[in-house]
Amino acid sequence: MGRRLSDHVRILALFAALALAPGCQEKERLEKEAPALARADLTIDRIAIAGVVSEVGALSDSAEHRTHWSRMLGEHFGRGRFGRLPIVSFYDIQEILGPEDHHALLDRFKDDGECNEAVLADLRLALDSKARFVVFGNILEDDVARSDSESEVVDKKTKKTTSKTKTMSTSRTTTVRLRFYDLNDRTLAWDHVEIGQVTTSKEHDMTDIVEHDSKEGFLGGLLTSLVNSSLKPDPEYPAAPGLESSLGAAFDNVGIYLKPSKKK
Repeated sequence: MGRRLSDHVRILALFAALALAPGCQEKERLEKEAPALARADLTIDRIAIAGVVSEVGALSDSAEHRTHWSRMLGEHFGRGRFGRLPIVSFYDIQEILGPEDHHALLDRFKDDGECNEAVLADLRLALDSKARFVVFGNILEDDVARSDSESEVVDKKTKKTTSKTKTMSTSRTTTVRLRFYDLNDRTLAWDHVEIGQVTTSKEHDMTDIVEHDSKEGFLGGLLTSLVNSSLKPDPEYPAAPGLESSLGAAFDNVGIYLKPSKKK
């Protein structure tokens, strides 16, 4: 009895470890890649959202879009599932720097691909201890892919196909690069690339309306198939998910790293 109980406890412990593994893995990775960020108390050493730009030609890198993407980043980092981090928002940064200087800052970041020490020194002075870290985002890729799959149910006795289903899927994958800078020592604290993917699928009943006759020849079978195709033409792919969904998924994947550990 004691041995069985011990084995049962081990199994439960294994399931618990597996459930915690994703969060633990992110924390361990953050410790290795960005020790300053991992060890900071982000409820005090706050993160400021400088902004998000795009290198994807199909996405208009307008001021309006930058504002929307940047607002999303702050909102996702501030979610309850990530400990409601007190973020210094994109709008706060814009108000502090002024719209023109803030726009120029993002333009310079996009052109240079980084923030140099002089720019970080100016940001530290402007923010006046309101945040320790500042993050810049860059959308690197945004792709849409389509796929389909078919399945059928066959009657064991008659060996006839009783139903056919075709699943049409459209997925959107967005890659974003986030650079976190530590304003205390004006250095790059974390350079991280994250991917967000969202898929929309729809099932369609493709069961033949006109059944095939077991005795029909090649031409008869072809004719029956053509009739069924005309009655049930190939379905269309669902519309691609919006950029907001895949980009938001990428931001959420980063939020997992930043979630504060529970205090014992």
